[in-house]
Amino acid sequence: MPLRPAVALAAVWLSVAAPPALADPSPRPLGGTLQGMAQASPAPPPVFVPGVYPKHAPGTPGAGAPFDAYATVSFALTHEPALLAERATVLNLDAQFTKARAAEYPALAGELQNQIQKQSNSAGSLAQFGVSPSGNFSENTAQLSSTYNLFNGTAQINAQQAKRQVDNAKFELQRQEEQTVIAVSNAFFALAANRETVLVDVGDLRYQQNLLATAQAEERVGRVAGVDVLRAQVAVERSQATLVQARTDEANAREALAVQIGAPSDTQFAVPDVPPEPAVPTTPLDELGTIAKMNRPEISEARAALAASQLTDASVDSDLRPTVAVNGSFGSQVSPTNFVLEQQQIDASNAAALASYEAEQKLFPGQIIPGPTLIPAVDRHMPGFWQFNIVSTFNIPLYDYGQRAAQHHAARAQIASSLASLYNAYDTVQADVNAAQRNLAAAAEKLSLAKLSERAAAESARISQLQYKNGLISFTDVTQTQQTALSTELDLVSARVAYVTAFIRLRTALAPPNAAAAADLRGL
Repeated sequence: MPLRPAVALAAVWLSVAAPPALADPSPRPLGGTLQGMAQASPAPPPVFVPGVYPKHAPGTPGAGAPFDAYATVSFALTHEPALLAERATVLNLDAQFTKARAAEYPALAGELQNQIQKQSNSAGSLAQFGVSPSGNFSENTAQLSSTYNLFNGTAQINAQQAKRQVDNAKFELQRQEEQTVIAVSNAFFALAANRETVLVDVGDLRYQQNLLATAQAEERVGRVAGVDVLRAQVAVERSQATLVQARTDEANAREALAVQIGAPSDTQFAVPDVPPEPAVPTTPLDELGTIAKMNRPEISEARAALAASQLTDASVDSDLRPTVAVNGSFGSQVSPTNFVLEQQQIDASNAAALASYEAEQKLFPGQIIPGPTLIPAVDRHMPGFWQFNIVSTFNIPLYDYGQRAAQHHAARAQIASSLASLYNAYDTVQADVNAAQRNLAAAAEKLSLAKLSERAAAESARISQLQYKNGLISFTDVTQTQQTALSTELDLVSARVAYVTAFIRLRTALAPPNAAAAADLRGL
């Protein structure tokens, strides 16, 4: 089938930004692929929340439309149990990161409190001060408070480490998705091979039945012995047995593929009678390597691991950094019990003043004595309160008996290991692309040779059948020719499957943004 220029495919996958240059502390030449490691790594793929296909969506079980290769891979990416478990891990780590990041921001809380206390002859802890608490006490408090760790090296580093762990898990999920694409594509086209094998065996059975009819006709005219008819009957029965097994293998493979992608076992697949044969991409190998290095999760995962190792080294000295905490609150606090006691004292004082005034009036009835000044009632409208404070703490351990140095040595050894893993990830990705491209080229050449062999063997089998019909060759010769033709047909089936799976493998090695796109061969 004609294929759109592979350069267009490369252009689509090259639309992402070029990878940041990484600073190379070692003398090893890297061709510019690791320049500027201090810059941020590419953004991780978004976290995917698992969903379920709509009940009657096209291409889903129960909707009447069987799965093609793209639909099969897409369904596997959203329903395969292993991927769903990995997505759950990503979401769990993301929740932990959210919690760690929240520790960097101010905490705002509201409080409503009502306190009621009744006691008798119990001084408690106040006895040492010679204070006897009130037997009845109540208090109502309403306040808003906030605490902000303005600077805490440990909290910031913990949040950054949690972020790197989330990134690492996302990249691991992406890598597993790519592996799922390869595994499901191989299984789908293996099913296609089983389907094509059934068609080949049907053709072989028809050929053997024609030979049996020819042998029977030749026996009636005395050209061949009856043993040829027996041999032809045996050949027909063997072909029938082979066809029965081929159909069984196809049914088993179909059911196994359904279970593999997490679909019901009776799911139907739109398996092509002949696998597609897209043209070999013409994009230069170095461009393919560049695309893969920008997109492959192994490299991003190694970068995240390196960043986490660097943070581990920094966290060793986090206790040497000062901590600054700010907190404040405002609200209202009222004690009704105190109001009652205070009002009782006021009432008693006013009553005593009035009694004294009345006594004076009786003693000096002819005098004008001014009345007493009474104390006003308790003001129950208490003003609100507020408070604000800053606490700065700076601790310096004088001697740690070598603990800090040992931790730095271990952390820097981990950094060296992570850096080596990053170098190895670049090499592994390039080698993977090279191998995928070579395997595709070899599969294309083997497919071309298999087609030539199949055409030659099929023509030879057709001629042999005519020769046997005319008595020019023996039955053994014609059956050997047919076996050769059958073998070349099966080789062609294997070559077609090997080619299309190698094509998908190369696409997967480039890590397209949508993993299922690697198996989308529509229009090719």
